[in-house]
Amino acid sequence: MPFNTFLLVFFVTLFSTSHLFSQCVPDDSFVPINTNYGLSPDTLIDGVVSQSYFQELTFYLPLDTLVELDGIGETLIQFEDYHITSISLPVGLSWECNSSDNDCHYNPTISQYGCVTLSGTPLVSGEFDVSVTVIATHELSWAVGTETITFDLPLTILPNLSQNAGFTMANFSGCAPLIVEFVNNNSGLESYNWMFGNGNMSASENPPPQLYSQPGIYEVSYTAYSSLDITYFLTGVEVNSAEGWDDDADDGFGFLSPDPYFKLFDSSGTLILQTAALVDNSFPVSWNVDNLILSNANYTIEVWDEDGPLTDDDNLGSVTFNGNTSSTTLSNGSLVVSISVNQIEPIPFAQVVDTVFVFESPSMPQISYDEMSNNLSLNSDSSSLSYQWYYNQSPILGANTTSYQPINTGYYSLLVTNDSGCSEFSDEELVVICNTDFAPEIMLSSDTLYAESYLNYDHQWMYYDEPIADATDDFYVAGQSGTFSLILTDEWGCEFKSNSIDFSLITVSQFEVNTFAIYPNPTAGLISVQMLEPVPSYIVSLVDVQGRELIRERHTDTTVQFDFSQLEKGVYFLTVHMESRQVIQKIILN
Repeated sequence: MPFNTFLLVFFVTLFSTSHLFSQCVPDDSFVPINTNYGLSPDTLIDGVVSQSYFQELTFYLPLDTLVELDGIGETLIQFEDYHITSISLPVGLSWECNSSDNDCHYNPTISQYGCVTLSGTPLVSGEFDVSVTVIATHELSWAVGTETITFDLPLTILPNLSQNAGFTMANFSGCAPLIVEFVNNNSGLESYNWMFGNGNMSASENPPPQLYSQPGIYEVSYTAYSSLDITYFLTGVEVNSAEGWDDDADDGFGFLSPDPYFKLFDSSGTLILQTAALVDNSFPVSWNVDNLILSNANYTIEVWDEDGPLTDDDNLGSVTFNGNTSSTTLSNGSLVVSISVNQIEPIPFAQVVDTVFVFESPSMPQISYDEMSNNLSLNSDSSSLSYQWYYNQSPILGANTTSYQPINTGYYSLLVTNDSGCSEFSDEELVVICNTDFAPEIMLSSDTLYAESYLNYDHQWMYYDEPIADATDDFYVAGQSGTFSLILTDEWGCEFKSNSIDFSLITVSQFEVNTFAIYPNPTAGLISVQMLEPVPSYIVSLVDVQGRELIRERHTDTTVQFDFSQLEKGVYFLTVHMESRQVIQKIILN
């Protein structure tokens, strides 16, 4: 099997997130099935931003393997050492192996088991590849070198959620500028009041996401009502004055005190309350009412004077009021009545305060490139930052210092991350590294110079190292004797010079005239090849400007006609192969 499949094997045992970070103990009960290595499972448990993460990984090391060696064939070799050199993790997580005293080296001949602990508090959500780099040493490493093995384990870090009785916040903790999404946990109520702490408010059931542009701690206030109605309670009635109670003997024709009481009727005339009489009480007199709930309707209070059995009670008058009103005094003629009403404001269905935490992001890093030393570097440095270089928007493994020497042409950038887990990218820097070992090759056929398979380059034909005006195609027909070459320029501006070819116009012309003729040229489609000297046979081939061979035919006739009318208009190269000689003629198809 391929050597690069000898990966460390992880058997994952899950623990409570309350565990403290500590050196792990390998689980030697794990035995790979039908192989000397394995992985179970092949993914890590999900983490959550700002929540503690803990996971132990047990790996099983293969002792040997079969490899294919040049000149030897399939050979069994023994592994001598495995060295875990790095494990890339999301910001906030770290790792520790159980052989940290030995710099994470493992000798499989001593024990095939080892383990790693992942722990910490992730600070950034997303989908990550935990990249593990291992250096494997075997018994032939002295001859062929060690093997660097890298593999990835997927890890998902979920957004941090804050949930309460009123709402849920997604991404409630993060780096400025931070966008927080809110989900209402109590739908269908009558009223909502949101105060987000950033100066914005909302009365929507589901408010839009909120932007927190500056670092800080923000309180989010949420109040929801199932009803906005104010509740009114009648708590007391006082009759301040009344007349008409002193006209009968029961009251001593005015020499005694009245015996007042009142009746309360709703809007339909139904009696809902009647008090007992207050015997021998002069006005004003009052009664306490046990928080009688009032509706938004009219009520009537009738005031009476209780008389004895020989006479009817005296009706002292009535007043009317609306149930949804404040305490007030009512008058009707000589009757003056005061009512006491207690107003209870709406009670919130839910009233919650939660917190958004916004951390300061680092300043945008400034990088520069020194062409002379081929070195990318950060213009400033801080010990509180961590670094990661990127090439064409992909991280470069192990490139985590303030400088980097690029290898390939492309766009480079630097990601800096502070202690809060907040990151910032630099602008991309274009680095052009020209390959000094690359030299294009040009060829000569008859009077035509051409270069094949350089379609992604700009062409410039040269005559004695001077550019030929307008000679920018991938072929050039020499009109005079001399030394010709070609300069190719790639998309980054790198120039590559070809070999040089010495061309003699007289020699080519005489050879073509004495050997064969091709006519008409240019042509609309039909073209003839006529041999001017006897040859037993010859091969005619046609190639387009991209080097693709379209026809190849062997002929013995002196003259052969070809029909190229089905081809696209343009330039083609027709080659006549005669014994040890071959001549290429440029054909123009109109």
